[in-house]
Amino acid sequence: MMGAREKLMGVLRIALAMAVLLGHLPIAQYQFVNAAFAVQGFYVVSGFYMALVLDGKYKDVGLFYSNRLVRLAPVYLVMMAVSAFTLWGLNASATSAPSIFAQVFANPLSAVIMGFENLFVIGQELLFWFTIGGDGALHFDASGALPSETTSVAWQGLLLPQAWSISMELMFYALAPWLARLSWRWLVVIALASMALRFAGQLLAVSYPLWCGRLFPPALFLFVFGMLAHRALPVANRLPKAIGWIAAALIVGVVVALPLSHISASIQRWIIYLAIAAAAPFMFNAFKANAIDRWIGDLSYPLYLSHLVVVGLVLTFIPNAPWAVWAAIGGALAVSILLLILVDHPVDRWRQRRAQRAAQGAGEPTPAPDAATLALD
Repeated sequence: MMGAREKLMGVLRIALAMAVLLGHLPIAQYQFVNAAFAVQGFYVVSGFYMALVLDGKYKDVGLFYSNRLVRLAPVYLVMMAVSAFTLWGLNASATSAPSIFAQVFANPLSAVIMGFENLFVIGQELLFWFTIGGDGALHFDASGALPSETTSVAWQGLLLPQAWSISMELMFYALAPWLARLSWRWLVVIALASMALRFAGQLLAVSYPLWCGRLFPPALFLFVFGMLAHRALPVANRLPKAIGWIAAALIVGVVVALPLSHISASIQRWIIYLAIAAAAPFMFNAFKANAIDRWIGDLSYPLYLSHLVVVGLVLTFIPNAPWAVWAAIGGALAVSILLLILVDHPVDRWRQRRAQRAAQGAGEPTPAPDAATLALD
């Protein structure tokens, strides 16, 4: 059944998820750390967890892959249906409009592409590299264009556009079983190569934030940072748990208060990356038996997928209410709790029984369940 170990660092994960929500809520007067940095911080957490669950717990790689898909798909499909209702039934969306969908789906090739991306997610990050022409055709645009009255960006044809980062997660999962078998030296080499590719984007005639944030190879090092952090877990396990509590307080404080500093954004992002990687093994050691922290962490994925729908409703119907920000936060948390109780936890229990049966059939020890992970922006 669900081990206490694998769904932890919940306070950190919910703080990162709240950073993403506030970053997508233009009426919020105060925001946590930049939403893009929060998403990339989640990649570090994901790398740590995938190294953890692949550390002798998934002998069957096919089971690992299928369990990851079963973990992610149900909440995604439910929220895609909810988003479709709010878009066409209520004309309430924070990112799109029925007219944009009509425009892009009027083009046969664009309709096939957008239908695939909405249903299967893989490749959604590449839609940020395209705009939508007047005839619905997709046009390559490496400028990092933002939506405006005259420009529609391809990702606006997605019902859950924040799911682009799930695409990045899925590509990492594809590599994770192979990466987990490598020595730490090879992981360092891969991380350095990914970082070199990231910095090479400064020499190209493309939007550098687009290059860094919406391509998998220049972001791979973040997942690898998490996998390297996992290698430090034996050290953390020998130290007092109080270190993990202190690390948790510090890193959550950084996520919440870093924007108050006068540190440049380019430095802030590296503070987030390195702080999470450094704190992860100690936080894990401190919270691995904490059921409350685990339950809080379980909310992060539903919160990520539901928050834009709630933000769209708030911005459409009560944008000027003095309590609009709290309505967005409270509404997103309420929807997330419902998703957790009605969708996520029932599916997760079935998923763990499935893993147990596979292990028993192979005559192996029962594998510990894999962690809930997040990809956001």
